[in-house]
Amino acid sequence: MTTLAVTDVTQSEHSTVSWGAVIAGGIAAAALSLFLLALGVGLGLSSISPWSGQGVSATTFRIGAGVYLVCVAMLSSTVGGYLAGRLRIRDHIPGPETMFRDAAHGFMAWVIGVGLMSLVLLWGMHVETHTTTTMTDEARKAASYVSFWSFLALLFGAVAATLAGMLGGELRDEV
Repeated sequence: MTTLAVTDVTQSEHSTVSWGAVIAGGIAAAALSLFLLALGVGLGLSSISPWSGQGVSATTFRIGAGVYLVCVAMLSSTVGGYLAGRLRIRDHIPGPETMFRDAAHGFMAWVIGVGLMSLVLLWGMHVETHTTTTMTDEARKAASYVSFWSFLALLFGAVAATLAGMLGGELRDEV
């Protein structure tokens, strides 16, 4: 009796994740985010005034800051995802698997970038030693605005990084 061993040539014992590309994309996304957020803070502070009737209104400022936050997340995530997809090692697997792997690298670069930004924000935060049990209505509204715009920024950033990873991989394979 003869037995034949069948092996799948598309599978490997090695990881198909190019961690160097993912980390590079994540670091690039975090660095660009910090750069653009610093610019946004400067622009935002120059547009407001402590005197009533001067500068932009509070509503305009809130909406403008939120839209800017979403744009920063999308732009920096796009750059990070693109780099991760473009720098990923070409694996010569035909079909949609390559596109999926490029998209996954873009998404993982977004995850690394968000993690790095979270560490920076936590490191820079000054935590109060006491807690209050009541929250003013104005503070509650402000927290809800920040939460809403942060959610949108993270959502659009993840989508942008994933799509940019696919684009980077597509351009990588054209060479």
